[in-house]
Amino acid sequence: MKRVLERDGWRCQKCGSLENLQVHHKIKRSQRGNGSLENLVTLCAYCHLGEHGQLFYSVPAGRVCRKPKPGRK
Repeated sequence: MKRVLERDGWRCQKCGSLENLQVHHKIKRSQRGNGSLENLVTLCAYCHLGEHGQLFYSVPAGRVCRKPKPGRK
């Protein structure tokens, strides 16, 4: 999984966050998705929940998913 994080620059590929990173399968394993680099993407925990339709809107997104400030890497 480290190879996926390195490839994606240690950033969430949806929002650019640098925190709480996870690796997500684009095609679910239950739907015959595999563990190849092409099927994996780095997402923060908040965006990962969103991909699975599990967001709870009682928590403001800004408190869970922080986009990096412009000019910072």
